[in-house]
Amino acid sequence: MGVRIGGFGPCLDGFYDPSLQVQMNVYARTAEQIDAGRAANDSLRTAEDVRARQKILREYADSALGGLPTDRPVPVARLTGTVTRPSFLIEKLVLEMGSGRLVTANLYLPRNTGEPTGAVLFLSGHSEAGKAARRYQSFCARLARNGLVVLAIDSIGHGERQSYLDSAGREEVRPNVVEHNHAGVQCWWIGDTIARYFVDDARRSIDYLCARPEVDPARIGVAGNSGGATQATWLMLAEPRITAAALGCFIMSRSSYQWSGGAQDAEQILPGGAHIGIDHEDFLIAMAPRPVLVMSANYDFFPVEGAVDTVERAGRVYRILGNPDGLGHVRVDHPHGLRAELGRAATEFFVRHVGDDAAAPVDHAAPEPIPEAELQCTASGQIRLDHPDVNQVFELNRGRFDLLRSTRSSSPTQWLTDRVSEQRRTPAEFFARWQPSQRHRVGAVELVSRKAVWWSEVDVLSAGVLVRPAQEPTTAVEIACFDGGTEELADRTTWLAERAGRGIGVLALDVRGVGALAPHPINPFPLEENYGTVYKLMTDLIWLGDSLAAARVFDVLRAVEFLGQEQLTVLGTPPIHFFGTGAGAFFGYLAAAIEPRIRRIELETPPLDPESVVQNRLHGPQSMWQHVIPGMAVHCPLDDLVPEFSGRDLHIATPDT
Repeated sequence: MGVRIGGFGPCLDGFYDPSLQVQMNVYARTAEQIDAGRAANDSLRTAEDVRARQKILREYADSALGGLPTDRPVPVARLTGTVTRPSFLIEKLVLEMGSGRLVTANLYLPRNTGEPTGAVLFLSGHSEAGKAARRYQSFCARLARNGLVVLAIDSIGHGERQSYLDSAGREEVRPNVVEHNHAGVQCWWIGDTIARYFVDDARRSIDYLCARPEVDPARIGVAGNSGGATQATWLMLAEPRITAAALGCFIMSRSSYQWSGGAQDAEQILPGGAHIGIDHEDFLIAMAPRPVLVMSANYDFFPVEGAVDTVERAGRVYRILGNPDGLGHVRVDHPHGLRAELGRAATEFFVRHVGDDAAAPVDHAAPEPIPEAELQCTASGQIRLDHPDVNQVFELNRGRFDLLRSTRSSSPTQWLTDRVSEQRRTPAEFFARWQPSQRHRVGAVELVSRKAVWWSEVDVLSAGVLVRPAQEPTTAVEIACFDGGTEELADRTTWLAERAGRGIGVLALDVRGVGALAPHPINPFPLEENYGTVYKLMTDLIWLGDSLAAARVFDVLRAVEFLGQEQLTVLGTPPIHFFGTGAGAFFGYLAAAIEPRIRRIELETPPLDPESVVQNRLHGPQSMWQHVIPGMAVHCPLDDLVPEFSGRDLHIATPDT
């Protein structure tokens, strides 16, 4: 096969194990913020203290959600059919939520209620059947049989609201988790969160309930399980009309879940929430003193020990506000899911807090399941097929993108620099570890290679292989970021020799999480795909108001600094170039826009274009999600960086070249 210049062996050839470094960096920073939030909550002593903390939480929610509309019409309901049962009636509805949005819903109406009664908004978890899933319809039917109105909606990507179907009904993107993240990445690129649309659907559903003559608007509860409980916690931060809440299989603590390696959907990520120390106890604190029932499964993947700790800590706030019994916790010996025992506990809870008679006996008989098709609100079973022009998250987010561009930063490069450099902790020096040089002959070209590792941050290593002509002088040194990092070196040997033949030295660079610095898997999903290790770490960084891509751009900038250190005087002071391909083209383009010392930039593939992701309904692959820098599509479009390359040599390949 001839000479092949290789990269690093295991553990950087025995120098250091970098496989946990991104995880440990992220977890340590997260722990600092969680500890700060817990300390803030521990300092609450009076009702006034609590109200001040609640104000901070509400302001955060409003900001994170992009400011929700306050002046909105009551949704118009299209009645598409009814289902009759002895003790209740179900109206099958399509709710017109405004902005071209349609939501499928089942309204459970108890018979013979007389005066307006309490109501519960039910938000389903991740189920392809959505509101019609057997456990969920059983939960709603039990409440209705006990005299409560229940509105069960299909949340985004659930039930009849799959967003990514072609005209023949074939899935283009899988529903539920994958759909949420596919659309959620597009929301992050413009600085929004997809939770905005979940919350707005839920708030407008409350608007509808409050307008129904059967409902007492002063008695509105919300219930959710798993992903539905996630939505309910957002409501607890943002919606003052909620009288009581029951949360199934979600409440825990961030610290207990952190080490599980479990990832979460885009709507479950609170962008920048770590900056004010938000943890699950804060959802409960925001709701206090209004009653909340936390429902846990002891064998859940959401750690029950986190739920116990969270309820105990938030319970102190309920005592401060004079409602020591307002926060309850029920546990069952089951895995994840809304089990019948939890449904019975929630029924008792809602009868007591939003029902007509808190002392009334509760009917716990198991409801007869209704076939899913009977609860269907659309003719085809999908809103998108019955109403192809409906606006879903993609269309709504694209509209927001057009709106937000009027607020874009006046200095895109400074905006990018801030995103890249903020929150970094650099050491006093690089503390480089150099390995002995090796000589190679590729054809007629003699090369020298030398491996090195150095500290990009105090707890994050970078690694590189310097390949230069054996004979001086070196006319330029080129930082090369390949898509697979230094693991591509062997296949690039001829390319390296061609560079050396022109007097160009190459520093093949591994930024964090790439090549020899790839992370150790912390969950069973494919490393760079949905819910995988890189996705999980990327979303943890979004919690911190940071991003993995910004940190990788920082690593490129640190490599420029590294090239100027005395260990590289063998190179002299040649100009610095950059070569990138795949993800490396994106990092390098951004780094070069910030760093004028990079005099020549060659991108073998075009850099990822955030605006293209926002504007295209189907984008991908999933491995590209990790490159999101929240807000960049609005505040720092690629085209706005072009002036930074004036007077420099920029070459970007087109797809046809």
